[in-house]
Amino acid sequence: MRTSFEVIYDLKDTTALQDSIPSTMDNQGFAVESLLKDNTAFPDYGTLEQDYFLLDGTMPELPDEPEGIPFWTSELSDDNGNFLDNPVLTILFSENHTSTGLTFHFVGELPLQFQVRWYDLTGNMIALKSFQPDIPDFYARNLVENYGKLEIEFQKTKPYRYVKLWGIDYGVVVTWDEDDIKTASLVEETDPISNALKINKLTFQFVDRESEFNLANSEGLHKALQKKQHIEPYEVVDGERMYLGRYFLTTPSSDKSLAKMEATDYIGLLDDTDFKDGRVYNGELAGNVLADIFAGTDIPFEVAEDVAATPLYGWLKIQTRRKALREVLFACGAVAETARRDNVWIYKPTRLIQSDIPRSRKFSTSTKQDTYISEVSIKFTEYTEGAEEKELVKETTYPAGLNEVKFNSPVSGLRISSGEVVEAKTNYIIFRLPAESAVVIYGRQYGKQDITVSSSVPQLKAGENPKAKSFSGTLFNYSQARVISQAILDYYQLSLILNIKYLAGQERPGQWAAVENTLVGRGGYAAGLESIKTDLTGGYISTAQLRGYYRYVSEYYYTGTELYTGEEMGVI
Repeated sequence: MRTSFEVIYDLKDTTALQDSIPSTMDNQGFAVESLLKDNTAFPDYGTLEQDYFLLDGTMPELPDEPEGIPFWTSELSDDNGNFLDNPVLTILFSENHTSTGLTFHFVGELPLQFQVRWYDLTGNMIALKSFQPDIPDFYARNLVENYGKLEIEFQKTKPYRYVKLWGIDYGVVVTWDEDDIKTASLVEETDPISNALKINKLTFQFVDRESEFNLANSEGLHKALQKKQHIEPYEVVDGERMYLGRYFLTTPSSDKSLAKMEATDYIGLLDDTDFKDGRVYNGELAGNVLADIFAGTDIPFEVAEDVAATPLYGWLKIQTRRKALREVLFACGAVAETARRDNVWIYKPTRLIQSDIPRSRKFSTSTKQDTYISEVSIKFTEYTEGAEEKELVKETTYPAGLNEVKFNSPVSGLRISSGEVVEAKTNYIIFRLPAESAVVIYGRQYGKQDITVSSSVPQLKAGENPKAKSFSGTLFNYSQARVISQAILDYYQLSLILNIKYLAGQERPGQWAAVENTLVGRGGYAAGLESIKTDLTGGYISTAQLRGYYRYVSEYYYTGTELYTGEEMGVI
């Protein structure tokens, strides 16, 4: 088996495209320059430009009412390829941006020359460079930091041509492959009970021959590195590319001629912002709460119907979005998966066998028995809205303008002694004052009662002592706490821990696998994959931890994703 690893890296300013405001006085009436923000290609239409319209059926006719075209110059160049007035495309931004250059996506024949002028937010020109494009997706390299405006002037074309453009990227796509990459590893983890919400991590090192990513190089491309830039890793196995998921830069570093990138998955991004809009829920469906948690993050997610329909009870305080998501998952008995995906998939795990790890793929297997658990308890809090208005914050002097006060327990019915309430929520209040003023904040506090629900085994195993494990969550009622505590107890009855080293395949954390025993004729294991660490450059070899049980198998066969066996569960 021949393996290699490659990375496609989006070396682009992560917010420039959506922050851009394109404008021009030199566009066709049917073209809409604001569509440049969509970066959506349009066809190379046949037109009456001189010697242009090929009659081989490859060029569609321009419709009477064209749509979806961002930029098509209103003026046709003359017989020398010059314009009477050079078309200019201006792009404004509301904040500073940095990129290694610009990638222009042209349609049809390319302009022969154009010039880009970069300005700061105050209107001072900070860079200027001319380019002669030679391919439709042309990278105009020029590292510029902290620009707030662009002017793109098209100066020359072939005779009698329009300039047509479907998009602009604020940076470039870089590919590193086996010739560049020295080491790479991927850590994928899940917690089947979602007591912890794990993060998948990608780390790789590559040879930086031109010192572009050496932090000591003042002109290097490392200046355009930004957190959250997209990374697409692929493992190539016997010529077949296997997509490993979507990752985002967290920490770049360098050491002499080696550059190192560390990246996280979508779950890791949820640590970057707080979820402020939690409230006290009384049967709110989990699907609605999840939509609130992901709102404004641009993170794609999908929720299984049974998870979305789970009612939630309790309070979500101000916390990171990742912590808020953990509370919802824990209360629903669900997990969030990002491995080998382009989104976050939220679902309730099952124990259906989805992969087979035979002896022929394994290098080693070790087993151990986890601590026996006979009881699981979940502690949660019930909230009751108070009826009496109280002074929540004593008289305090605040400055003129907007002020925000956060609460460490849920409140309702908020009002202030002076000023204007802009927003009043369960966890905070925002108000505006015309001048510095002393303000008292009033409202109602929620009463609370702590409740603990337990599930225990009917009978202790022979030779075992009772052992309890406790958990806490904030979105339970009694009946749901009973369901989840029993599910967690059932999970801990799977006390066999496997650690295996094997040739990796398509296995993902959260899946259940049939693992063949190293000893011939001694049965095998059925276990759920909880963590997988894969060496992406050293033969695509994984080490994994699984939890499950020993199987005495008389015969088995697959149908769909289920494993049918003549088996008994045993302990070794």
